[in-house]
Amino acid sequence: MFIGAGGRFSTDLDFTGLEEHDHEDIILDMMAAFQDPYHGITFSIPDDSYYETQDGLSWGVNPVYVHDWNTGGDSEVRLQISRRETPTLPTEQHEQCEQSYFRHLPFAPVPITCLVLPEIIAEKIRACYQRHKARDIYDLAIFATRPLDRPLIRRLVVLKLWQARDTFEPERLMSKFRDGTGFDWDDLGQLVRKTHMIDSARITADCIHGLGFLADMAPDEQTLASDQH
Repeated sequence: MFIGAGGRFSTDLDFTGLEEHDHEDIILDMMAAFQDPYHGITFSIPDDSYYETQDGLSWGVNPVYVHDWNTGGDSEVRLQISRRETPTLPTEQHEQCEQSYFRHLPFAPVPITCLVLPEIIAEKIRACYQRHKARDIYDLAIFATRPLDRPLIRRLVVLKLWQARDTFEPERLMSKFRDGTGFDWDDLGQLVRKTHMIDSARITADCIHGLGFLADMAPDEQTLASDQH
């Protein structure tokens, strides 16, 4: 939605649930929509392709599809829907980035309801703080060199980690960036173009330089960042 084809490949489609809903009702609606082939593509939802997490805070479904030159039935689209928290900031309608295949579509691509960019970046920083996927730091580096609403992003990072029952230590994140070895760079190699060289040193340097503002916490942010309860 924000960088289009300039970004890496995403392995699934992530959504945040804005309203109360029953995931089984949505799956049944999807099954009804899939009854007839669409432009020669037949979709279906196998019995073992949907789930709800034990805590009930997220669920997912993986519709499979077949067509004339892909008849194996093992190709799928992975959808994940989170109900863990409501967005902090109001969502916005965002136009999709122009893609080369749009001109072949029999319909006009519609705007999509999205989190605002500062909240997306804050959630990506939280992910980078709590796990070791190189895709997280790769995404952050794209925005770290751009103009950002730094006070808002920092405030959101503190709040989101607190909501996840975690504290925020900016130096811990910077140390993770400086070291760089904790990230699974091999995993990232499967998500970018084969002609694209992954420069881990540049990626980490951009994040160190561009996200240093996270340490400039206001007193109330410092209080919340250290609150373990």
